[in-house]
Amino acid sequence: MNDSVREFVLFDAAILQASAHFDALTRCQAAVSLYGDLSSYDAHRFGPWLLEASTFDAIVPANTSLAVPWRYGISRLTTGGDLSELVAHLESQRTIAMAAGDRYYLRFADTRALATLERVLTSGQTRQLKGPVAHWRYLDRFDAQREFGEAVSSEPRHQNMIVLSDAQGERLLELQFAQALADDVHASSGGALAPHLVAAQYRQIEVAALFVLEQGIEPFEVQRHVAAVTVKTGGALLTDMQFLEVVRSARASGRWHELMKWRGV
Repeated sequence: MNDSVREFVLFDAAILQASAHFDALTRCQAAVSLYGDLSSYDAHRFGPWLLEASTFDAIVPANTSLAVPWRYGISRLTTGGDLSELVAHLESQRTIAMAAGDRYYLRFADTRALATLERVLTSGQTRQLKGPVAHWRYLDRFDAQREFGEAVSSEPRHQNMIVLSDAQGERLLELQFAQALADDVHASSGGALAPHLVAAQYRQIEVAALFVLEQGIEPFEVQRHVAAVTVKTGGALLTDMQFLEVVRSARASGRWHELMKWRGV
């Protein structure tokens, strides 16, 4: 690596808190909490942290950093700037705004959230979030090496807070809902289904998520059931004419739990 380029590790302490290396990481004098200036102790301790990659690697073995779920809280950033410059940039990007003015903390240290966000942001907004970062790499849920904003150049100048349009905000909520469904389907299936780890199944979950939202299907347990059966049938459920008739009937009667009887077999 060029001497003028340095590598840092961004980690999400909320994800790594059950790791055997959590205390060593958060007590390391070289580690910087990006929420360190906030009054909440929990926000400070369990928020995003930044430290030199060499220091992180000395604390956390590679087999731990690559394992699920720890990998979701670890990404590697290379930049020509120093630690203080990178900290200042990431602190400036801690919140994201909706078109209506609502603001939310941006969990960019959670790589699942980062991957979702990249599907929503424009190239200009991606450049805002990258700032001085030349490469922002991580291992995704499907064991693939990913780079956030790979096609977008870095921008060392100060960046303003990202503001999402109404359409972007709606799309972000849809993708976050699909992620929640994928995790819950896996948990409720006892591991028989793993849409949060298998790319093909995850795509089916996303289609199912959009379907239940468009149809107005609720509550969550019914939404989860529809998503699970969608995965079990390889996506065929959502084009099954008999099932679609049951959906129409349930929508008219408001008896969505009738869909729980549908097993797709």
